[in-house]
Amino acid sequence: MTHEDIVKQIAPLFTSYLNENPDMEVIFLATTDGFPVLNQTAPSKCFEDDKMAAASSTLYSVSNAVSQQILNKAFKVTFIESEDGNVAFVALPLFEQHFVLAMSAGGKINIASLRMMINRLAREIHAKINS
Repeated sequence: MTHEDIVKQIAPLFTSYLNENPDMEVIFLATTDGFPVLNQTAPSKCFEDDKMAAASSTLYSVSNAVSQQILNKAFKVTFIESEDGNVAFVALPLFEQHFVLAMSAGGKINIASLRMMINRLAREIHAKINS
């Protein structure tokens, strides 16, 4: 399955999550080697896809290395907590490819809610791509 096929299937999911959650800011999918696949943002947010993909890839690599070293397990989710919002990064294997799914939200969505949303989205993506 090509990245274009993946985008066609999951873009509506990204749109749905942004529309249903007014405090949601960014939903981003990148390859683990640093290439952007899909990005949807709230109108007030703007960033460079290639820089976000590189950052996601780096965070994936570092999180996975730490998880392997300390827990002897693969990385699953990483959070960044800021003054007025949070970002979650989830490892997302699809077929034989590996991706990083990122989601950010303003301060009204706490880490537990963000974790629930990004994990639900990851499951929905997995089900849609594998159906």
